[in-house]
Amino acid sequence: MGKLTIIGNDKPVIGKQEMYSVTTINGWLNPLQPIKNPLQIPKAHWEVMVQTKTGWRKGGSDKEGQMVPYIFGQKSLFHKGIKIIVRQGEDYGELIVHPQRAKEPKITRVELLDANYKPIPKGKKLSYKDTIIARAYCVEMFEMNIAFTLWEDDAQGEGHKPTVNALNKINPVPVLSRVNEKGMAEAVFRLPFYTMAVMIANARTASGDKNEGATHEYYVTADVVSKHIQKASPNINVVNPTHNPEPPRKREVPKGHTPSPAKPKTTPTPAKPKPKPDGNSAKFPVTTGGKKSDDPQGKILSAEFVDNNGNRLHSSKVGTAVAVKITAKGMKNKKVKIKIWEEDNFSWTNDLIHEKDCVLVGDTSFVGVLLTKEMFDKAKEFGTDSSRQDYFIEVIHNDTSVNSAVMPVSADAEPTKVESGNSATMVKEPKLESKNCGGKYCIDKNSAPSELIREINIRLAGFGGNVPTDKFTDRTERMIKQFQRDYMKVPETGKVCGNVLKAIDEFSNKYSVNIDEGKCPCRKCTGFGKGLYPEEKNNAKILEKSRKYEYPGIHRSLLWVEKAIKFYLANQEKQIGLRVGKINSGYRCNANNKINKRHSTNHMGKALDIHIYKLSDSINTEKNADKVRDVLIKYTDAKYRWKDHNVFALEPSSRNRIDEEYIATTWVHYDVRTFDLEYLKDEYFVKDNNGVNGENIIALANKLGYKNTCNCSDGTRKENKTKESKKADKYKWAHSKFGNLIAKVESSDDYNKCNKTEKVAYKVNGKIKYKRVVKVVNSVKVVETTIKEIQKKQADKDLFAIGRYQLIPETLKSAILSLSLDINKKLDEETQDKIFDDYLIKVKRPKIIGYLEANGAVEDAMYSAAQEWASIGVEKGKRISDKLTKSGEKIIRYAKNGESYYAGDGLNRAHVNPEEIKEALINSKNDNK
Repeated sequence: MGKLTIIGNDKPVIGKQEMYSVTTINGWLNPLQPIKNPLQIPKAHWEVMVQTKTGWRKGGSDKEGQMVPYIFGQKSLFHKGIKIIVRQGEDYGELIVHPQRAKEPKITRVELLDANYKPIPKGKKLSYKDTIIARAYCVEMFEMNIAFTLWEDDAQGEGHKPTVNALNKINPVPVLSRVNEKGMAEAVFRLPFYTMAVMIANARTASGDKNEGATHEYYVTADVVSKHIQKASPNINVVNPTHNPEPPRKREVPKGHTPSPAKPKTTPTPAKPKPKPDGNSAKFPVTTGGKKSDDPQGKILSAEFVDNNGNRLHSSKVGTAVAVKITAKGMKNKKVKIKIWEEDNFSWTNDLIHEKDCVLVGDTSFVGVLLTKEMFDKAKEFGTDSSRQDYFIEVIHNDTSVNSAVMPVSADAEPTKVESGNSATMVKEPKLESKNCGGKYCIDKNSAPSELIREINIRLAGFGGNVPTDKFTDRTERMIKQFQRDYMKVPETGKVCGNVLKAIDEFSNKYSVNIDEGKCPCRKCTGFGKGLYPEEKNNAKILEKSRKYEYPGIHRSLLWVEKAIKFYLANQEKQIGLRVGKINSGYRCNANNKINKRHSTNHMGKALDIHIYKLSDSINTEKNADKVRDVLIKYTDAKYRWKDHNVFALEPSSRNRIDEEYIATTWVHYDVRTFDLEYLKDEYFVKDNNGVNGENIIALANKLGYKNTCNCSDGTRKENKTKESKKADKYKWAHSKFGNLIAKVESSDDYNKCNKTEKVAYKVNGKIKYKRVVKVVNSVKVVETTIKEIQKKQADKDLFAIGRYQLIPETLKSAILSLSLDINKKLDEETQDKIFDDYLIKVKRPKIIGYLEANGAVEDAMYSAAQEWASIGVEKGKRISDKLTKSGEKIIRYAKNGESYYAGDGLNRAHVNPEEIKEALINSKNDNK
């Protein structure tokens, strides 16, 4: 075997094409080696290998030839090692490469994928029933927003020609996506959704063509929102349907969607945030005190004020007519935006006093500007010095345009077959017909004992406080009646039909708990003891408070009671304004007891201590804990102390303390210590959230032979179906375990939750400084307010984040445009759920729907969720938002311990760790298969 030598750059810049060739230098140097006929030399086969923690694996596609091109992307910077391998017959060679960061951000290419996330081969015909996924590959553009647009191509040849295809834009509102740490952004286009696409495609033809023919050609452009960089995908062919298309959906901004009118001068308005210069644009000082920042792309070389003779001005008087001289490189006939800023060196703020669009006529261009008194006075309004002002000029340009390949679409093409499992294409589930059995199949006091009844007694423990028996007792009946009355909002029958089972699953999904919060803190056991003292297990002679046996986990009934507490605080007891903060203390093993000199064994799986917070803060007080103790007594039939039998017991507090007994003050302690030993078997104790929730109860019922019960509707649930379940039916992801977890941590599952940010002053060493704080707003009922009114309040800074999913102004605005929402309608529960299902996780964060409904990676979905909601923690090692120093320096940061993507901004922190969100995503996907 001979050794091949690869010739090429071993330090390629990401995003830049490099050529690599192969030679057998060693063979040339051997005088005994016969010279081979070039025609007889076998083809060279190339591949790229990347090094991971487990070794080398293949990365990228194979190539052939003596010379091949390679472009290394952003994600190549994350690999431990990369090498190019070439094989030519029996000869072999390799080159270790070390990709380097690029100085200039850009989109290198746009790739089109099918519903299975596989590249669409060139020339393949697609159907109008297909789903197209556009993926943009970028360099040095982490966290930038990409706007994807689908076009029908009427231009000759390939390439994006905006003048020819100006009327062929399929989605007037671009699909937005954000570049991840690997340099990729994705958008999903479901062709059936764009009913107008066929009309647009047939309306115009390419020059010289008589008609559109059998196929339409489509491509996708990707624009960087902040940098004005554009890249287009290759064209793909989509079959032109022969049937009459549905009436085109009118694609325009909803009627009445106009900018919020300015308030009359007599009405005071909160101060609006001042505009800020673009962090990546060219800035040039005008006066000696102004700032300078070079153009990162090297296109704008300088900008300055000059007089009529072209001489540079370092100062000028109000009322003088001057010109802005712009020196550029390769920017002829390019459009730029000029902004003039006043820099206040006292408060370190920048005030925009003038802006103007213009077209550069060559490498040197002049734009006239009159330094008016209004401009000077405008800066004074912001608090600047009245005698002198420092200006700088900002120039923002748009200079890059690239195209994608063409995709043909035709009438006879077969829709892409979606691989087994979920896909990016929505699959409708068959509807099951529900019938009223007249009580024939309902479960009641006449039913035989079963494991299904036991599960019902466990899962509804918070609605009356039953023990985990397999018998349908009087307590079971009372518990079901309470659940029907309080949760289902239907007449009380005390019987279990299919609708009750469905409601139990719905309740479980909506009110999640996290058993990991209750792990033992000793760091000596696994979190739930070591099973020590097994000889004391089931020994009736030992008091439960002194039993040293380490139960294998936490009792399930305790955690289902926590779910019920969350439900009641969010509904029947909403007026007290409280929420469950966290499990403060769950499991405490013998080792932990020894460390803390504790004798009671309540917390060896039999008790929980929970912290209770107000909706507006995270402070636990005894007064608030007492209110929740009252909730437990009222709804769960909990009792103080341990005299009663088979009930949930509460530790007393200061208000009812007897002598010097131990009390719970700022936390709520409840336990199952009074349960009979038969209800304290190992099988009732669990160590993970899957064990807490158990199997879907409908699936369990079917498995246990209750199929008729599952299909039975006793005539109440169907007729009196709650608003919540209707929403869950229509918007399944909003009310999945994932959606409910988001709602729980963002808004305490409150569709009316609002907040705003305020600027407050504070002193440090005698100096006044300012910071922004978040304050809860209770005066607005979101579900009864029109979208237009909400936008007005957000524009006036009366509101910031609103609703169940805490929609901020920019997100709400984009959702309105993307979904064509009528802003004169109320932002009710259904509309908020629609925004979650159809915009937040599908358009803005397509990686989430890509996992839930297709073959995307759960890690990508987790990361996208963390980018959207600051309360979600980021996996260790993944990049989080950059930090800017006072000097403007950007510090790249990576997650160390599950912190928020926006950690350190003074407003946000993580409340959900990465494992929790991962589990919620996986369970949601499994539940909706």
